[in-house]
Amino acid sequence: MRAVGLCKENGIPNISIDLIYGLPGQTLEEWQENLNDAIHLEIPHISAYHLIYEEGTALYKLMEAGKVAPIEEELSVTLFSTLINRLAEAGYLHYEISNFALPGYFSQHNSSYWTGKKYIGIGPSAHSYDGESRQWNISSLPHYLEGIRTGIPNIEIEKLDINTKYNDFIITGLRTMWGIRTANIREQFGEEKQAYLERQAATYLHQGLLIYENDTLTLSKEGIFISDGIMSDLLWV
Repeated sequence: MRAVGLCKENGIPNISIDLIYGLPGQTLEEWQENLNDAIHLEIPHISAYHLIYEEGTALYKLMEAGKVAPIEEELSVTLFSTLINRLAEAGYLHYEISNFALPGYFSQHNSSYWTGKKYIGIGPSAHSYDGESRQWNISSLPHYLEGIRTGIPNIEIEKLDINTKYNDFIITGLRTMWGIRTANIREQFGEEKQAYLERQAATYLHQGLLIYENDTLTLSKEGIFISDGIMSDLLWV
């Protein structure tokens, strides 16, 4: 909170913070207090992520030893629902599954990923995308600088086939409030994949977990809670 105050005092009003929920022992009341603090600070952009127990981390080892335990699924759902509803009440737009912003404050950087725009990464480990491939720079700073000096960049490249491009389009597009335009599927990936998408989406549309309006497929509020499963079923396998 002090850091936010210092930013504002020094003429930096465009601030984003990350929140983590689902912490061991966390209560709904504590989470509501966290959200109220963020809102009262008048922060224009908030990213919120559920805690993940990554294998190999100290936290994962504590879980294995029984010293910490993941929260119950019911509470996890309640925390996410509270996040969505409380920020909506405060005027934030839920423009991506984990991201909320006041009007005019969408993340320009991350939105490039979600909307399939080309981007270039500069520096060790930085990633780039040119529409046809993904590239990532070597992680070693000395080797990265050597590549610049010699004019032979130390990068790895993954060429993307049409199936991978389609799957990326589904995963990134459906995470956002802008969704997926089926006309774009047809134009970029062909009628076969458009027909496949429509078949795979039919059940979720009937259940009200997906919404189809103005040639655009989006997650419903209920669908957001099981978005991983929905997106998985829409992928080309």
